[in-house]
Amino acid sequence: MKKSVLALAVLGAFAGAASAQSSVTMFGVVDLNLMSVDNNERTYSMGTDGMSSSRLGFRGVEDLGGGLKAGFWLEMGLAADTGRNAGLWGNGVGSTGNELIFNRRSTVSLSNQWGELRLGRDYTATFWSWTVFDPFGTNGVGAATNLALGQDLSTALAGTTYGTLVRANNMVQYILPAGAFGPGLYGQLQMAAGENSNGNKYWGGRIGYAAGPFDIAGAYGLTDCLDINCRVDLTNWNVGGSWNFGFMKLSGFFSMIEAEGNGNKAGRDNWFVGVSAPWGQWNFKASYGGTNGNDLLDNVDGTQWAIGADYNLSKRTALYGTWSSISNDGGARFSVSNQANIPPVGTSWNSNGFQVGVRHSF
Repeated sequence: MKKSVLALAVLGAFAGAASAQSSVTMFGVVDLNLMSVDNNERTYSMGTDGMSSSRLGFRGVEDLGGGLKAGFWLEMGLAADTGRNAGLWGNGVGSTGNELIFNRRSTVSLSNQWGELRLGRDYTATFWSWTVFDPFGTNGVGAATNLALGQDLSTALAGTTYGTLVRANNMVQYILPAGAFGPGLYGQLQMAAGENSNGNKYWGGRIGYAAGPFDIAGAYGLTDCLDINCRVDLTNWNVGGSWNFGFMKLSGFFSMIEAEGNGNKAGRDNWFVGVSAPWGQWNFKASYGGTNGNDLLDNVDGTQWAIGADYNLSKRTALYGTWSSISNDGGARFSVSNQANIPPVGTSWNSNGFQVGVRHSF
């Protein structure tokens, strides 16, 4: 009897050690709001992702010994108002846009003191600074990406559709280890195979430095259009930074995206400045930005104001409200929400709207 008890104790100890070396976590966000948008005609609806992107994910890590770790990350977007998989801007959505697939991130990785090698679908290096330095985190009616390059590129250069402005499939990525090559230095290098799909072959990288209240980063990316009849390349670079004064954080960003080929060019410059100020359980934020079209998109411009506040009921639950207004010029068709109706081409209109909602993370 005593031997049996001892054997069980030993087995329990080994099982505990084994389980301590690996872990799997389920996580997610549910974000819903009441939204009103005026694009020449005011509409009212239930919106999603006003403060954070709704998602469901699973991640895990295993300690392989000697400082080497293996990990995975599977994350899908959710349209929480209907319970369906969210259709995302990029190359991760299927034919109907409603498949239950891990279209936000799907990666496996190996890491040690020299960095991380990550394979699979992930953010492109050139998108990171958009979402890091935007006070609204590129979510909701106040997102800086409301003025990002969209359908107008395809209109200016027929047949040019790109899936790499936010994420890329089939990616091989190297990520610098924190502090290993100098205090505060961070960055990544990426290469994504197009796999016979136009506008998805991507090379890119990002390098940044963060120390104390200061953070600055620059990124560059190139996307090839592979088809012999589609000889248009997309270049994308940006620089952004922030300074945290304690009572508030100031941020700024500039980006240039340009498509060139078949003897034509079309592109867009984007910029924004932002501020966020915590006060107890409150966080107040505001931004002002603009976009200028170039070459075939010359004078197709827009500007955006956004203000908002969120109140933390707990570490996981917050109430929020955001108001934003976009002024379009030269035939631009930017909207504060891609969930709202867009007037037909040739209609002169501006866009404004607000959201009041709740976000819960788990």
